[in-house]
Amino acid sequence: LGWSALEAPALPALPPLEYGQQRLLSVGVARVTLEHAPYPPHRTTQLLLSNAPETVTASRGLFHYRFAAGEGVRLVYHHKNGSPGPLDFELRLSNPTDQEVEVWVSDAAGGPVADELYAGHVATKRWLELYWNQVGQFVEIPPYSTRTLLRLPSRGRQAVSGLLEAVVTRGPAVALDLVARGPGEADPPLETYAQSPAYRFDSLEKRIGQTHIAGKGTLMTLGEGAFENGVGKAIKGSWGVLYTYELLLQNPSEAPRTVGLRLSAAGGIARGVVWLEGQGYELPLLRPGQPYELIRVTLNARSERRIRLSTLPAAGSNYPIRLLLYDPLATASPGPTGRTR
Repeated sequence: LGWSALEAPALPALPPLEYGQQRLLSVGVARVTLEHAPYPPHRTTQLLLSNAPETVTASRGLFHYRFAAGEGVRLVYHHKNGSPGPLDFELRLSNPTDQEVEVWVSDAAGGPVADELYAGHVATKRWLELYWNQVGQFVEIPPYSTRTLLRLPSRGRQAVSGLLEAVVTRGPAVALDLVARGPGEADPPLETYAQSPAYRFDSLEKRIGQTHIAGKGTLMTLGEGAFENGVGKAIKGSWGVLYTYELLLQNPSEAPRTVGLRLSAAGGIARGVVWLEGQGYELPLLRPGQPYELIRVTLNARSERRIRLSTLPAAGSNYPIRLLLYDPLATASPGPTGRTR
């Protein structure tokens, strides 16, 4: 089931389901059966970007892509309503085959709001919470039919942003569509769809190992890469790629040392969410020249500690972001701080 942010029903708080357990819910006039199914093992290798045109001035198709069973795809979309009136942004899955298909989907959206940076930040935050907790839904689609996953009604100058990960778990193939249309208008013809890019990787999870010696400085970069939005414009930030930093902090000295982790905006204003040691943290607004200290760690003499940090560049934010491991006690004015451990 998919609801827009304006029409999502209020559901009662209930205990979580065990594997295989079912629960029947009444949602308005509908009766919905929930079942806890295992997270389907899959490897996401295809990155889909919908950002051309970024500003949509009339009804049109924005993205169309067909993928087969076993192929994990991740879509990142970011658009603004540049029309004088309302536009509905709709995300759909359709079954072009004569067999029923089942698709596992994990999707989240931000907006519609006037602040495009905030729309991308909220979408990324919501999707990462699903990703880190392995949450999604199985969608069954009969032959030659379509299911609307999400509808985002927007007004002029409002932005919408979102992420979706999907894999066909049963059946031959499905098609993924993102369209913008005015209320009551017919679906735009296929020739209006943008020629948006699809990138193939070995994996959309990038792991970076880094050793840091307490008392020194270690600089890392997030979102240095650039993709194209379909019309040749570079998108700085490596949208859709999950970065995991495996940090080994070492203190070879005879005295305790403190290590700080500081983030700095190097490409313009940015926001973000990080998963640090099993917990999510929402970053404040990062501005160039105003570093933010996320964490401080105390290392005993002749000791070491491992820390894992994961994040995903958010659509609408400006990249790259610099990550600096350093000695905060030897640096003046480290900026706002997060926490000490």
